[in-house]
Amino acid sequence: MPCPWYRNGMCTSPKIGKPTTAVVSVERCLGPEAEYKACEYFVDEKGHARKGIDSFTLTAAAQQYRPYPPIHVVYNRPDSKCPFIKVIDQGGGFIVYCNVLGRLLTRSEIKLCERYWRTCPIMKVGEGYVTAST
Repeated sequence: MPCPWYRNGMCTSPKIGKPTTAVVSVERCLGPEAEYKACEYFVDEKGHARKGIDSFTLTAAAQQYRPYPPIHVVYNRPDSKCPFIKVIDQGGGFIVYCNVLGRLLTRSEIKLCERYWRTCPIMKVGEGYVTAST
């Protein structure tokens, strides 16, 4: 189900004032409910502001990675078969740590990791490292 504020390619959220395409992300607006509810312009039908990044609290396990929720947190569990990533459940979202890069992946990198993990150049570096160390 799309965001209730997405109409005719425009965001009609009461937080904006007038409909605009400037803040529209079709992937988010037409995506899963968890995605569009995390939008800063989302307001439920009763006028309550979003619950998402603003109410996101890190678990103790994830605090060591120091994620920045607007770029690191995704709301659907990533489905990648890459052996070099670690998906960390935050009880409201997920962050993904790449062992080869030694850092968290951004949302766009997570999508690439899900789709192209077999041909990923980072995967090849990781495999080379594992082979060299054995």
